[in-house]
Amino acid sequence: MAKPPRPSAAVRERSYPPPFPDGWYRVAGSHELRPGAILYRECLGAQMIVYRGENGRAQVMSAFCPHMGANLAGGCVKGDRVECPFHLWQLAPDGSVAHVPYADKLPRARHRIWATRERYGQIFIYHRGAQIDAPPPYDIPSIADIDDGRMVYRGRYDAGSVHMHLLEFGENSVDFQHFSPLHGQMFVPWTRLRVPGVQIQHEADWEDDPEHGHVVRFKNHSTLRILGKLRPETRGDSVATFWGPAGIVMFRITIPKMGDILFFQTHLPVQPLEQRVWFHWFADVKMPRWLVYYVVGNWISQWRNDLDVWENKVHLRKPLLVKGDGPIHRLRKWWKQFYPEGVMYPGDEADDGGEAERAAE
Repeated sequence: MAKPPRPSAAVRERSYPPPFPDGWYRVAGSHELRPGAILYRECLGAQMIVYRGENGRAQVMSAFCPHMGANLAGGCVKGDRVECPFHLWQLAPDGSVAHVPYADKLPRARHRIWATRERYGQIFIYHRGAQIDAPPPYDIPSIADIDDGRMVYRGRYDAGSVHMHLLEFGENSVDFQHFSPLHGQMFVPWTRLRVPGVQIQHEADWEDDPEHGHVVRFKNHSTLRILGKLRPETRGDSVATFWGPAGIVMFRITIPKMGDILFFQTHLPVQPLEQRVWFHWFADVKMPRWLVYYVVGNWISQWRNDLDVWENKVHLRKPLLVKGDGPIHRLRKWWKQFYPEGVMYPGDEADDGGEAERAAE
C-alpha cells in the first residue's frame, strides 16, 4: 500500500479530541533506572523526572525546581530525595522541600508529583488533566500467572515514536471491517514481507467489563487459510484488555496445546500527534522461545500495517457508518470518561450522544 502525502499536523490535530486523556501511562522500563539514576521526560503536556531512590523505589516529579527553575535531571539522588544542582535544595518523594542548606525555615509549598507504580518491569504514572492531587480512581492490575511463576518474562521491544492520536488505537479495536484489507495477509514476523498463499480469517468482538468501568476487551479468533483451504487446527484466540484509554493494553494470545503469551503494548503521548510505543512480553514457562518470538513478531508486523493509515488520517466526529461497521460510538462513549467531567468534545453536554449514527452499527 502506497503512503499518501501526510496532511499537516495542524489540520489533523484540530480534528481530534484533547490529546492527553486521564489514565495510567508507562514512562520508563525498570531496566533503565538503576538506584540513584534520574531520567528526564517530556510527555502528557508536562516535563518530569523519573528517579530511583537509594531505597530502590521509583518516583516521578515535576522536572524544574520550584526555587529558581533549574532542571532537576541535572541533580543527584540523596537517599530518597532529589538534590537540585543549582542551590542544593532537596525535594522529598511527596514533593515537599526537605532541606535548604542555608535556611532553617522550609517553604510549605509542595512540588508536583505523580502517582507511580512499578509493575512487571515497567514504571507507570497516573495522569490527570484536572484535580491533579486526587488519588488514581483505579490501579494497575495484578496478573496471577506472572505473579505465581506460570508465565515468565521473554522480551521487550522499543517501537519508537508514531505520529497518531491515542484515540486511533482505541477505535481500531472496534473497526471490525478493516481486518480483512489490512490484516488478512500473513507476514514474515518483524518484517513487511508477505507470506504467499497464506491468508488470515478473523472473527472479532468487543465488550465492556461489567465490574470495571475503565476496562473494555477486544476479542479475536483467527484461523489460517492456506492455499485457499481453511485450516481449523491453526486457530488462535486473543484478548486485548484496555486498562484505561490505551495507555496500557494487555494482549493475551492462546495457542492450543501450547499455552499463553501475554504482552503489554503501551502508548505514551509525547505530543498531540506523537506516541512512544513499547512492547513487553511474557509467556508460559514451557513455551519455546522461538514460538513466542514468532507470535509477537507477527503481531508487530500486523500493527505496522495500521500505521500507514493512522499517520495520515483525520478524525471525524460524526463518521458515516453503515450496518456491519463495529461499535464506534460505544467506544467513544466509553472513552469520554477519561476527560474532565466526561466532556470529549466542545458542546458534548448538549449532544444527542450519536444516536443516529449508532443506529447504523
